[in-house]
Amino acid sequence: MSEAKSPLFNRTYLKIIIWIVAIAIVLLTAGQNKDPDFISIKKKPDAPLYYVSQEKSPYVQLHFILRTGAAINSDQQLLQTLLQQQIEQQLAGLAMQPLFTQLKARIRTEASADRITLVVTLPAKQSGAHDLIREMTETLLQQLNIYQPDPALEQRWAHLEAEQYLKLKEPESLLLSRFGNQISSPASVHPLQRFADFYRSSTAVSAMTLTLQGPDAEPLAETLAPLLSKSSNAPIILPVAIAPTRIRLEPVGNQTYQLWGIALPGRQQKDFVSELLAVRALQQLLQQPDLATSRLIWKSLDKQGYLAMILHGPKIRTDTDLSKIMEQLQAQLDDELLDNTRAALQKSFQTQMEQTENQLSMLDTVAFYELPADYLERFEKSLVQTDNDKIRQKISSFLSNARHYQLILPAY
Repeated sequence: MSEAKSPLFNRTYLKIIIWIVAIAIVLLTAGQNKDPDFISIKKKPDAPLYYVSQEKSPYVQLHFILRTGAAINSDQQLLQTLLQQQIEQQLAGLAMQPLFTQLKARIRTEASADRITLVVTLPAKQSGAHDLIREMTETLLQQLNIYQPDPALEQRWAHLEAEQYLKLKEPESLLLSRFGNQISSPASVHPLQRFADFYRSSTAVSAMTLTLQGPDAEPLAETLAPLLSKSSNAPIILPVAIAPTRIRLEPVGNQTYQLWGIALPGRQQKDFVSELLAVRALQQLLQQPDLATSRLIWKSLDKQGYLAMILHGPKIRTDTDLSKIMEQLQAQLDDELLDNTRAALQKSFQTQMEQTENQLSMLDTVAFYELPADYLERFEKSLVQTDNDKIRQKISSFLSNARHYQLILPAY
């Protein structure tokens, strides 16, 4: 007869294991629901300078943010690209100068739709070299502010125009370009005739914002603040919009497209969060299979922005009444969709903010648009506080806007 064996775990052991697992689950859940530790963004009260101290960072970064105005129409986009090329050309030799090599400084440029950012990166061990960094900054600003006309400027412009011409063979690119020219009318003067003035106004210290991140950032901010103007609010002359109208373009393909669009006030507006939630909700509505194939493009830039909806497919013809589609979209709005939109945006924001690098990437946004220094902490609260009625009102103001533009691109 076989000998009876005792169980591997008795009841006491099993109870202990169950309690340990339960406690571990609670702790893990609590850790996941914990609010992220936000970076501490500071602003110098007497200068457009924002900084974040990151003592363990392997580098120091200086971001010189140049205000170019929103590049919405085709001329503005080409001018901004030309400006970035000109800046890179003027600063090309700086990295080889003794002061820059001593600091091991690396220089690069980045472009967004309403600004160009000059990024200077130094090793963290140079963070205490305040006087040298100040001297480097003075040299860089002097080199940047002296416009040096390029003999090949017209050739570069012609090359950029040719590239743009090829892009405009795509129906959606053509529609967006023509729409941009409607809400931000090109100037009557040729862009090259005003490029020198555009360069000087964009690179002027009065139009510049500086952000710093890395170890020893606060004393470095004290050192560099006197080099900047007290205000970065250089006057921006906004282009005149052409009165909303219905435009029919020449055919470029075998499919009909329609663009519906409106101008928006830009990123600095107080209702940005409700605008963001409204746009995200519209994106969800447009994914329904019974609607035409569509694409929603939203830009919220410096003092200007727009919302454009491009529709195409078998259901879209040249005589399609887009107002009926807008009414259909509004009729399908409900609390469940708006709640899900808000929850998805909250979750996405929380996930992004778990990484310090993602928070640091928002520093330039906070600085450029002159948002509150605690904007990251406020943002999620703003999502919760924006109720569904306010989102509905915002969507209604979009879709029922009498000052909307309509562009029709017929098929051959």
